Amino acid sequence: MIKQNLLKRFERIRSNDESGWFLVSTIIIVLFLTAIGLTVLALSSSEFQFSRQQLYIQGAELTAEAGIEQSVAQLNQNSGFGGYTTPTVFFNNATQGYGVFTATISSMPSNANGKLITSTGYVYNYNDHSQLLAEHGVEVTVIGTSTPGVSVISGPGGLILSGSAAITNSTLDINGYIDMSGRSTIGTPSVPSTVNVADYWCPQGSDPGSTYPSLCPSTIQPISLEADTYIYGTVCATNQTSTGPNGNEIQGGSTGKGLEVGCTASPVSMTTYNWQAQESAVTTTASGTSGQYACSGSGSVTFPANIELTGNVVWGNSCNYDITGNIYIDGNLTIDGATQIKVDNSLGTTMPVILVKGTINVGGSGSIIENSDNTGAEFISIDSNDSACNTSTSSCSTITGTALYNTQTFNTVTVGGAFQVQGSIFDAYWGEITLDGSGIIGGAEGQTINMSGSGTITFGTELNSGSTTWNITSYEPYNVPG
Repeated sequence: MIKQNLLKRFERIRSNDESGWFLVSTIIIVLFLTAIGLTVLALSSSEFQFSRQQLYIQGAELTAEAGIEQSVAQLNQNSGFGGYTTPTVFFNNATQGYGVFTATISSMPSNANGKLITSTGYVYNYNDHSQLLAEHGVEVTVIGTSTPGVSVISGPGGLILSGSAAITNSTLDINGYIDMSGRSTIGTPSVPSTVNVADYWCPQGSDPGSTYPSLCPSTIQPISLEADTYIYGTVCATNQTSTGPNGNEIQGGSTGKGLEVGCTASPVSMTTYNWQAQESAVTTTASGTSGQYACSGSGSVTFPANIELTGNVVWGNSCNYDITGNIYIDGNLTIDGATQIKVDNSLGTTMPVILVKGTINVGGSGSIIENSDNTGAEFISIDSNDSACNTSTSSCSTITGTALYNTQTFNTVTVGGAFQVQGSIFDAYWGEITLDGSGIIGGAEGQTINMSGSGTITFGTELNSGSTTWNITSYEPYNVPG
């Protein structure tokens, strides 16, 4: 009997112990799950706050960039525009907040044609415009470009655009034809171009004869476009009736007229130059490959006016060259590296001519800097594949007929790389000029102009609304002073 009572008491104690342990375990599990829930909630809240802050930071970046874009647009209307000194609203809504920018524009001591734009974007609380949430700064360098008159002139070899090549800010006079393929463009919807095409590239064939170039029959249209190629602007093209395979490849853009059907474009005279006179005016003859007028590394060279450089000349590395007058080179000219070529202020508005008997090849990331009067340099290659013109003494003054047809696609000038040659002109006098980079160029002339690749060439022509066209050449963020 006593044994049975003891067994019953033991069973009750064990049952109570097990119930206690179960209760303790349940409490521990509940506390653990609660801690996990609070942690997840805290992380979610932190992630939400981080996402919101990133949104504000991105908004500040976009606002600062909007300040840059607006400032460049205003400069192209008025070169004396001084910036946005009072905050200008970019957006104002509950999602993004209240975004404003300020921008200052200052001159560059190192470049009379350059300006520095500093834009700062601020994002404030939508309901409290005194609570700053994010800020971001951007600095860009812009260069003003200008050349007199038309920026692009082509002979009977025409203008050939392929790939994603693009021409902006230019009036084009094309004596022959335009052939566009890939996704190439002329002009933009907001800045249309003026395009004149004379249709003077007949008779056709490999031996067109002495009458080349002449006006083509009315059945031969001078502009050939593929789908996804576009011309924006006012187009006067003799014998042209087609606006492209889809009927919309030639458009007026914001201010242009599109294709003016029935319009006749007269052929323009190619620029003529008396290079024999420049050769005769030479007062100094020196090696272009060694001696005081050659440079390696990061030196500086000043060329006197009316100098002749012998040999195949290379202006490269990080050298600086100062041009004080005309230069004649009896070989080829190569410009590459980070070289800087400056037109001396003493020349005023007189554009020096770098006359090259051979070919001209420009690449790298260098620049040709205009002087304080916005005067650049003119580079002319008088090379050709006509044997009658390439004597040991001089090049001939005229090439016509089949000889012109044969030399018009002979490449004599190539401008590539990330060049900055605002205000300067490149002329392939008897041959073809190839533009295969992206950058700023004052003007281009050749019997044929060939653009390929994915670059955008900005030509510097004078605008009716302003004296100079401004283009961004460098971009970098900066830390806003706290």
